[in-house]
Order: sequence, then structure tokens, then C-alpha cells
Amino acid sequence: MNGRHDAPPPGTILAAQVRRGWTRITSAGVIAILIASIPFAIDDRARGARFAAAALGSFLVQQLLIARALAHRDEGEPDDLDPVDALTLSRGLAASIVAAAAIAGPHDRRRYATRIAWPLALGGSTLTDWIDGPLARRRGRGPTRLGRALDLELDSWLTLATTFAGTRLGTLDAICLVTPSLRYLAMASRISYEDVHAVGKSDRARNLGITQMALALASFAPFAGGRTTAIARIASVMLVPVHVVALGAALSRPNRSRLQPPASR
Repeated sequence: MNGRHDAPPPGTILAAQVRRGWTRITSAGVIAILIASIPFAIDDRARGARFAAAALGSFLVQQLLIARALAHRDEGEPDDLDPVDALTLSRGLAASIVAAAAIAGPHDRRRYATRIAWPLALGGSTLTDWIDGPLARRRGRGPTRLGRALDLELDSWLTLATTFAGTRLGTLDAICLVTPSLRYLAMASRISYEDVHAVGKSDRARNLGITQMALALASFAPFAGGRTTAIARIASVMLVPVHVVALGAALSRPNRSRLQPPASR
């Protein structure tokens, strides 16, 4: 405003030099959340406010972290987000809405909260996860370091949000939250992020994650019957010790590979 163009202090959001791609994706996400909150607000204004606050808070934290990552990108890495990144980030938006719907919505699988959360969780864990990798490999700049990290982190966040929704609806036991939370506990420890990321990208971790996500979706599907819900609930509990042992064994192995460009995004 005073005509000066000094570089902003390191660590501030201005240092990210936020560009059009980031701004468009963030704006679209905010608009989507506000639209999704309307049915909540019509039913109960307080419920609508809780949903909007939870979803917006989660989504904006995600976008600020991404802005910071863009500011501290490696040399040669892109300084903005493109449509393929938007497709990946849509899983984070879906996770924010799923978690917020579980917090604000009534505990009824036939109500709006579940009817919006379940399809978003399903679409995020299947369609967008399947196509963003091939698209990233075909674009001119190829897969990026940030894109590879986001691919795993947003998958993990969506799995945690979906499992949380199942526990809030009473279709999953609270202990099931241990399974999608393990990698965050590992990240909070002295284990390097590169090691945690490498374990998360392994075939074993991916298969366990897919199983957990499928069970969580089955547990609170609006059309699921009592038998399906019971099977998903029991299987999710049985998966907890399997996941704990598998993660512990994988992290205990030395010379873990670093976050290098893999064959897929």
C-alpha cells in the first residue's frame, strides 16, 4: 500500500506469493462448503454454523499449509497449483466436509449429514484417487514432490475423517480410530517424515488403508443393513492390531527409502 516491494518476512503467508491456481482452488472450496451448509442451517441455524466452522477451519488450515509448502518449494518445482492438483485437493475438501458433517449432523444414517458425507468419501477414495496419478504423469511438468506428498496425506486424512464419521454415527467402535491415526503418531515422534512417507506408500500400507476405508464406508452406508454394519464393525476392530504390528515392523527396518520420484504420483 505504501509502494514498497520488499520481500515479506520468511514464514508468513505473504512469503508464499500465492498465485491464481491456489486462490481459485481455495475459493472454490470455500464456496462448496458454504453451499453444503445451507441444508444444515435450514434445519437448525446452530447446526449449520457448527458445520461451516468445522469444515472451513479444516479446509483453510490445509490450504495455508499448502501455501507454505509452495513458498519453501525445491528449485525447479512449480510455484502454483494446477487442475491436477485441484483434483487431488478435492479429497481434502471432501474429508473436511465428511468430518464436519459427522460433528454437526444428527446421528442418523438417513439424514442429510450422512447423505452428503458418504458419497463424498466414496468419490474421494475411488474416482479422484484413480485418475489424478495418470493425469499428473501426462502433464508437461510431471508429478511434483508436493503432489506426491499430498496424494498420500489427503488419502490418509480422508480415511481418518470417514472412520470418524462411522464412530460418530455409532456404526464403528472408537478404537477403530487408532488404525488411521497411527501414521500421525509416527509423524509426531522422532521418526523422519521421509521414513513415514515411504512406509505409507508401501503396498502393505496401501492395502490396509483400502481395507479400512472400505469397512468404514460399509459401516454407515445409508442403504446398509444391520448385517453389513455388524460385519464392518467387527472387521474394523480386528484390523487394528494388524495395522499396529505392520506399521511397527515397517518403521523398525533401517535404510528406509526417501521421498524420491516414484513411477506413479
